[in-house]
Amino acid sequence: MANAKLDMGKAWTQATALIGANKDTISALAGLFFFLPSFAAGLMMPEVGATLPVSGPGQSGDPQAAMQQAMDQFAALYADSWPALVAISIAGFIGSMSLLALLTDRGHPTVGEALGKGVRSIPSYIAAQLLSALAAGVAIGVPLALLAALAPPVVVAIAGLALVVLVIYVAVKFSLIAPVIAIDEERNPVAAIARSWRLTKGNSLRIFAFFVLLFVVIVIIGALVQGILTLILSAAGGEVARIGIAAVNALVNAIITVIFLVVLAAVHRQLAGAAPERLAETFE
Repeated sequence: MANAKLDMGKAWTQATALIGANKDTISALAGLFFFLPSFAAGLMMPEVGATLPVSGPGQSGDPQAAMQQAMDQFAALYADSWPALVAISIAGFIGSMSLLALLTDRGHPTVGEALGKGVRSIPSYIAAQLLSALAAGVAIGVPLALLAALAPPVVVAIAGLALVVLVIYVAVKFSLIAPVIAIDEERNPVAAIARSWRLTKGNSLRIFAFFVLLFVVIVIIGALVQGILTLILSAAGGEVARIGIAAVNALVNAIITVIFLVVLAAVHRQLAGAAPERLAETFE
């Protein structure tokens, strides 16, 4: 049986309803796993601009040499920061999977229950991501490498463009892996990949268009808000500006992350089918 067509308007309406119905628990998870790690990173990580080479004595003027120097400076600055970066990544994984688990249509999980499901789903999610990346690498990387070795440059360039489209297509097909694991509680990574592929069947273009549209609108609004508040805080100068800008950046990033995760849950719910009683509750 063919899958139902994704209704983008309905998915957005359902996403906003989910946020409204779970705003307290979503805020708690977002604050703990998205805002605080991002805020801490903003305070602890060095400014990227300080690592960029500037013209002057000792600069060769060679773009390749300048790029290498910049890369060396980045490596030196971040070499000691990897534990913090790993911790932030783990917090993001846990927060994302817990938030998705919170939005299940089966029962009303508490923050603690959603957190427990999120933590238990991490190994399956990481395994699924590794398997999907490996499969995509073999299916896409091997043919491209053979073409690069045997075909003329023009053919390689055309094939490269075609493979970019293929990469986007595969990314869309795998986009529901996280909600399948967190919401459907499918712990088998291979089965989770297969279910994501089935759920997106016949809707790949719609899902891609929806995500792109959402990304453009939300990121533009977020960038405008971020820019205005950053400009205002910069006028204060000193520690007030540094802390304030880090807080604004963390807040905007947390809000954008939550919106995308809830939309992902809404898309999954629409394509997978929700329990009628929970679907009715969502729009009460």
